[in-house]
Amino acid sequence: MGSSFFAITSAYVEPLDMLAELRDDNKTVASSLREAHSVRAEHRDIATASLIEVWIDETERRTWFLFEASRRGDSTGH
Repeated sequence: MGSSFFAITSAYVEPLDMLAELRDDNKTVASSLREAHSVRAEHRDIATASLIEVWIDETERRTWFLFEASRRGDSTGH
């Protein structure tokens, strides 16, 4: 993941920078969850697969939201 919350040493982080960091962290989490999903497939663990799929979906939704929230609008506000 990106720098952890506890590793941040600056007194202030720009809001858009924080959103970008959270977005990148969520991308990393989704990647790790996909790896876990692959491991679970090797062991035919259906119950865990269902949980991991939900977590992947939630993580991807957060990633999308953080991406959209961090976009800079144009002069019309779009």
